[in-house]
Amino acid sequence: MILKWNEMGQENGRLENFHDIMDHSPDDPDYNWYHDNIGPKWCYFEEYDLDQIICTSAWGWPDKGFAWLINQLRKDDPFLLARATYEDEAPNFYGVAGWGPKGFEDYYIDIREGIDFMRAEHKSFDMIYEHLPKTEDEEWSEGFQENMWEAINTHQDILWDNDCRDDVELDSDKLYDQDGYPKHNENPWWGE
Repeated sequence: MILKWNEMGQENGRLENFHDIMDHSPDDPDYNWYHDNIGPKWCYFEEYDLDQIICTSAWGWPDKGFAWLINQLRKDDPFLLARATYEDEAPNFYGVAGWGPKGFEDYYIDIREGIDFMRAEHKSFDMIYEHLPKTEDEEWSEGFQENMWEAINTHQDILWDNDCRDDVELDSDKLYDQDGYPKHNENPWWGE
């Protein structure tokens, strides 16, 4: 699907704006259209291939746009399992979201919650533990700023592995019969 979208007549051969992949997008979408259909007031692609899409957006992650995209992809694979991670540039927040046969989940983390988690689960966060601010008012040290993205990515992986994935993925014994064939009567449930 991404390769098909890549051939949509962009002058540079690459998609630029999220709305470019949406058939129902107006030629020049305004703020309200973006808010209603993609989420943030604008969103563009930095990179994409068959396995991942990297976007930059304003004031939030493109949750509605990704919900639309996942719904397009699940027309070909109703048991699709998809994951999105997102981070604010400050970062004020970050998170991981997942879509699967059991539905949709979004694990949004305020940076203060994240710091508390990193402190409590310090064995997974050696790279940043000694640099964590002790209070909310304490300025972030250079060591914290240098290591925070690695720590955030680690926390996103933990959230996916320990929580989000189980919330959206069906157990394989529900998807396949004892001979390994897909069960045709198993219908995934999807939310937006």
